[in-house]
Amino acid sequence: MLSDDPAHASLLGLMAQGGETPLAVLPVTSGPFGGFGGAGALAVSAQRLWLTQPRLLGGPSTASVPLGGVGEVAVRPGRGFGGAGGVRVEVVVDGRPLRFTTPAGREAAEGFARAVADARRESGGLGGPGTTEP
Repeated sequence: MLSDDPAHASLLGLMAQGGETPLAVLPVTSGPFGGFGGAGALAVSAQRLWLTQPRLLGGPSTASVPLGGVGEVAVRPGRGFGGAGGVRVEVVVDGRPLRFTTPAGREAAEGFARAVADARRESGGLGGPGTTEP
């Protein structure tokens, strides 16, 4: 999972420093339409969900939460003309939906949703499949 993107590299470096191995990584932008908040990434390890996103000044900002606080990951078609704008991904964290758009495509987003569900199940969380809409 090598990347030349600074946000991805920062995320993977912090995970490695913490002894965590990424099970899946998904490039994202903030919001349901994408492109306005800069590029970031979501990652899941066996114990945590990670998010990195750009800041106006300085390097990327990274945060993580235990999988016990992570709920469903939903994958939906992009908004815009003909579904343009990537695929929408909604992750529930501590009961609040966080909305992202990914340019990686539906297959990658669904794979990430499955990886989160599997990691939650393995860690003793609720698990279960992410939802997708046609």
